[in-house]
Amino acid sequence: MSGTARPGDPDREPAGPPPAEPEGGDPACWLDRVCADCGAIQDTAGFTHCARCGAPRE
Repeated sequence: MSGTARPGDPDREPAGPPPAEPEGGDPACWLDRVCADCGAIQDTAGFTHCARCGAPRE
């Protein structure tokens, strides 16, 4: 038998906590960027008129 520890061995040292997830990425909800008339997703949340159909934001 070799002297290396295997998963499940009582002599094995416990693993540390998993690495933290990086911050950032896409927002969880893009609802504030969707045109109510045509459903297009806008580039910014503060849009006043849809870039696709020209409808004003409600």
